[in-house]
Amino acid sequence: MEQIVAVVIACIQEVFKNKGQAPPSVRPEDTLDAEFGLDSLDYAELVIRLEEKTGMDPFADGTPGNIRSVADLAALYGPKKGA
Repeated sequence: MEQIVAVVIACIQEVFKNKGQAPPSVRPEDTLDAEFGLDSLDYAELVIRLEEKTGMDPFADGTPGNIRSVADLAALYGPKKGA
């Protein structure tokens, strides 16, 4: 799981760089709320980057549950329980 968290954090930082902003320090427990600094288009870019890096699209069938933190987002792209 640590590896996918690192991928998510790297992708978040890439989105900030693409906006011309210095990428912040991102922790798994950080909340992905309005104060995080990304808007809806940024989150769309983030999901595309994650899909490209992981080959997974957990949003293909709609929004899967409540995504509040970086760790929650990483869990969508991590190994599935029972897999």
